Amino acid sequence: MQMYDTKVSSKVVFTGINSSTAWLRFAGLFSLTIAGQAASLLMIDAGRLIHFQHFRSFTELLEDHRLALFVVAIQTVVIGAASLKYLKPAAVWISSNFRGWQFVLLVAFLSLSGAAVTPDFAVYVNSILIGTWIQVLSLVSLILVVAAVPAEGVRWFKGILNKWITDLGTIGNVRLDRFAVATALWVVVLSSSLSFFVYQAHPHVPDETHYVFQARYMAAGQLTVKPPPVPEAFSMYMVPHNEKRWYGIFSPGWPALLAVGELAGLMWLMNPLLAGLCVLLTYLLFQELYCRSFARIAVLLLACSPWFTFMAMSLMNHMATLTFALGATVLLVRGRRLRSNFLMGLAGAMVGIVSLIRPLDGAIVGLLLGLWTIADGGNLKRKLTSAFALFFGMLGTAVLILPYNRMVTGQALLMPIDAYYNIYFWPKVMALGFGPERGMGWGLDAFPGHSPLEAVINTALNVFQLNTELFGWGIGSLILLTLFVISGSVSKKDLWALSTIAIVAGVYGLFWYHGGPDFGARYWFLCIIPLIALTVNGIRWMSGTMNKTGGDGSVFDARVMLAVAVLCTTSMIAYVPWRASDKYFAYLDMQPGIKELSQEYTFGKSLVLIRGSEHPDYQSAWIYNPLNFEGDDPIYAHDKSPAIRAELLRTYSDRQVWIVDGPSIADGKYRINQGPLNAQKMLAEQNN
Repeated sequence: MQMYDTKVSSKVVFTGINSSTAWLRFAGLFSLTIAGQAASLLMIDAGRLIHFQHFRSFTELLEDHRLALFVVAIQTVVIGAASLKYLKPAAVWISSNFRGWQFVLLVAFLSLSGAAVTPDFAVYVNSILIGTWIQVLSLVSLILVVAAVPAEGVRWFKGILNKWITDLGTIGNVRLDRFAVATALWVVVLSSSLSFFVYQAHPHVPDETHYVFQARYMAAGQLTVKPPPVPEAFSMYMVPHNEKRWYGIFSPGWPALLAVGELAGLMWLMNPLLAGLCVLLTYLLFQELYCRSFARIAVLLLACSPWFTFMAMSLMNHMATLTFALGATVLLVRGRRLRSNFLMGLAGAMVGIVSLIRPLDGAIVGLLLGLWTIADGGNLKRKLTSAFALFFGMLGTAVLILPYNRMVTGQALLMPIDAYYNIYFWPKVMALGFGPERGMGWGLDAFPGHSPLEAVINTALNVFQLNTELFGWGIGSLILLTLFVISGSVSKKDLWALSTIAIVAGVYGLFWYHGGPDFGARYWFLCIIPLIALTVNGIRWMSGTMNKTGGDGSVFDARVMLAVAVLCTTSMIAYVPWRASDKYFAYLDMQPGIKELSQEYTFGKSLVLIRGSEHPDYQSAWIYNPLNFEGDDPIYAHDKSPAIRAELLRTYSDRQVWIVDGPSIADGKYRINQGPLNAQKMLAEQNN
């Protein structure tokens, strides 16, 4: 009996030692993977000024980023040595699931999508080479990390999957639950924290400045504002400064929503709340289209998407567009299932609201849902009645743009944005299509005008941003969905996702600008839901291939799901903090410093002359001007020239004057140059 107990005890101790060793191996590889991704991110030239990120050259890395290069080199050696025994199984898996041409296409696509197209060919090639190196290294590291998880860890994780990621419901049992609500709350908390602490609850992109401007006067019950007495001192890009009434040039939908936040004093919280609502709507949609297990994985991926999170942090209008587009889609799918024309009409009304936020996105969503309705099964009469309900619902809200246009521009069919660009630039400068008159010649625009070649370049830039920003994975964000598509496993059920991506990319290919690097491929933001769907399908496809070679037999293989969990965890630990600190804090050098300075020095009823550039120096301050440029609050004017300053001093002679240097000339922050000064005395001295 004593001998038996000794044998049992020895076995338990030996098993415990083996288990501890296995967990230490896993911890070591996981830590190395996180350190490697963090180091690889430091090898990227991103920053807060507007440009597409790229990998630094080897010379620059050796000179200024040796530690990051050293960490990645160490990771390469360790991972390379540890991976030798997996080379043959990997080759067998590849040959079992792909033909030669499919594998070549996969490698080419992932390599090219890892770098932004740039006029400097050497920079482009350098980014392709280093980007491919990092993606391959990250992929092999991921495989080793997952392979290192001990059997008891896999069993534990499989238990979690069986509890939360199982086919808990059918199409007839679509509902929200605690899982969805908890995920939505996580998104709201994370994005609102970023909005307040990183983005400083302040506009950074020129578009955001004008959304806030519109929202403030809408909250006051106005559709336009009185122009200031000296318009030249307050004029900026996208401000129709020669008009008798000043107005925001953008469609009214998003500013109207921001106005609600303005009334509550929480304008910066609107997008985080909408992001939470998007999570709930996505959960409902994927239950309608697939099943609850699919929906749960989808919303987890959405909640871990840096693209989604940072868009929710911003003051841009894309999250509102996505919210109403999702609402329309959920209503349409449910309306089709229940054969309810009322729900179809509500879906159309949601599409109309999308058009009031972003007109082109409204047209795209209307086209997609219209095609979906017509392609639906059933008799012709049912299709036509559904289509008519959708159309008239859409018309009921979209038509609201006509009285708005008339009150702002004087013509029902003339939108404020068209009026502005036609007057202050030239006709067709912002029109869809190709031609030499398109475009404004911005630095990131590949060529003058717009052409099919430029459309291809713009598409490539947006694909690069998707591969980078969608999930922030070191292996590339598009790898799973690319594997799924190239494998030929796409079914009829998934065509909605591919067609949505194709139509969005095709329509925006007709526009001369790609959207820039602000918040990823922002013009393509409607694609995020189909991209998530294809990624979940990629996880299912990968699970199927694992089941053929020793997987656990579940719909979502435990080790495949572990790999996804590792990827998302690494992204949240390394990518999100890097992106938040390296790019979005004081993004484009915009900051609320003038507001803080006003409180510190008690500007009160004063004239504040801002020295420096229009953007960011004056634009950051302009947004704090009082409505109609009057009242007892400080008035912020751009100190453009002695003549304009003299006119300002004559006009605002009853105010004390402060002269403030903007961040571009004051070491990154607003700084008092002079003040308080007497306006009349300043004018007399200037005249002398």
